[in-house]
Amino acid sequence: MLPFILKRIFQSFLVLIITGAIAFSMFTFVGDPVDNMLGQERTMEDVERLRAQLGLDQPIPVQYVKFLGEAVQGNFGVSYRQGREVSEIIMERAPATLELAALSAIFAIVVGIALGVFTAIRRDGFVANFIMSASLIGVSLPTFLIGILLIYLFSVELGWLPSFGRGDVVQVGWWSTGFLTESGLKALILPSITLGLYQ
Repeated sequence: MLPFILKRIFQSFLVLIITGAIAFSMFTFVGDPVDNMLGQERTMEDVERLRAQLGLDQPIPVQYVKFLGEAVQGNFGVSYRQGREVSEIIMERAPATLELAALSAIFAIVVGIALGVFTAIRRDGFVANFIMSASLIGVSLPTFLIGILLIYLFSVELGWLPSFGRGDVVQVGWWSTGFLTESGLKALILPSITLGLYQ
């Protein structure tokens, strides 16, 4: 059993490294970040200096290995768009992401098990057939379309829930949570249902 688990872990690690390398190399085709960072008034000397400073003058495999070495230490570099440490941005946004992931998983488990048990017991009934058809449609529709439809219905037409944002948050130590405010809880309903329905 242990060799099988170790083999699977190694395969997963290998897939992550290869996928990361492909994604990393694709960013070279998106555009040169130096152009966006320096603006119109740049000179060639400015471009070369910044490329050398960021390590963009080196081959892609060397850049990727350096990135992995820094990432293992928790240093993901600086965001080109915001000019801040990426690890700082991740820590700032982690509470909202983890709360949304947890809530959508709970919703998916509770509703999925309840509806699954119901359709197993009443297999030939109209409601069971409706649930099966709705679940097939739900899996087939893209998540963003379900989100847009829910926003249109509950935010635009009915005005019950916010269409965007996180609502008010409360600081509990270093964690900012929306679970402790009414607007924070309302802001979590639509996105958690959207993510949970697909699961």
